[in-house]
Amino acid sequence: MNHLAFSDIPVPARQEKPRSRGITMMIDWGIPATQQSDIIASAGHLIDKAKVAGGIPRFMPVDFLKRKLVAYRDAGISTANGGLFTELALKQGTYDILLSELCELGFDSVEVSENLITLSASEKTTAIRHARQAYGLRVLGEVGRKEGTMSDDEIIEDVQTCLSAGAESVYLEAYEMFDGPNPREELMLRLSENFPPEALIFELPVVILPGTTRDIKHQVAARMVSILGTEVNLANVEHDELYLLECVRRGLAGDTSHPAGAYRLAGIGT
Repeated sequence: MNHLAFSDIPVPARQEKPRSRGITMMIDWGIPATQQSDIIASAGHLIDKAKVAGGIPRFMPVDFLKRKLVAYRDAGISTANGGLFTELALKQGTYDILLSELCELGFDSVEVSENLITLSASEKTTAIRHARQAYGLRVLGEVGRKEGTMSDDEIIEDVQTCLSAGAESVYLEAYEMFDGPNPREELMLRLSENFPPEALIFELPVVILPGTTRDIKHQVAARMVSILGTEVNLANVEHDELYLLECVRRGLAGDTSHPAGAYRLAGIGT
């Protein structure tokens, strides 16, 4: 990694790439090639995964999408489709077509989720194992729905289903981690106690959903870091939120709520 500015001013350390903890997944809504190049040049050292979201890949020219994925791969950034697109393929019976083309295009991972469909534990296990064994793809499971309706036990069980089936890690839907504005702190801590940190990636809410704003998203990120620590894995970060999230991780984002953050360690705040 390039030498960072102001490196003699200490801040909490964390892993450099390739990371197993403190992973940041950036969401790609169809970022143009020149802008993508600039993002990678300026903040590629902060990006571990990129997700080409929703059904967006379906409408991209093949050559452009291939170039996009090569650029990410060359920067050490893992790539996946969005789980909603996988759900469509599973429901249509076109799952093998999806997996085959993901490989051909240059994706290294597939997301298996249940936002719009319901999969039994057996069906989810089969989908995950098939992607791994037949196509050699890494699998990112997802647990939770945007209504935030699952019990603690149901979430724990679903995470275990994904990991036992061979998922590399599991995204945790943001709306399941909060009860209104209040974090389900007991659930977050229980997840952290039951599973290794590299297995869990906590999603931030995306601003295209009703009721979500950038300030709410920032508050959610700060709360998760405060509860789970600097190296919590976080997903759904916009390209213009990468540096601010890094400040949040290190406790250098203008508040003193992070007990292991730079401000608190310097004696600022209580």
